[in-house]
Amino acid sequence: MENQSDKIVEHLDLLNRQIARQNSLGRMFVVGIFYGIGFFVGSAIIATIALGVLGPWFAKISWVRSAFDAGAVLVR
Repeated sequence: MENQSDKIVEHLDLLNRQIARQNSLGRMFVVGIFYGIGFFVGSAIIATIALGVLGPWFAKISWVRSAFDAGAVLVR
């Protein structure tokens, strides 16, 4: 019986160390950076697909077309 309780205590200590590592400030910072980069890249992909699909519809709106033409002139 004592052997099982020793194993339980060892496992609890291991779990406490793992949780302490997961909740460390450095790890949370790195995970936040990766989540931020993933959100940015995913948003860019979704926006590109949406503009590709909806681009012809947006081109029919006069103020969008005039703003696009003005931007094209500035780039040249």
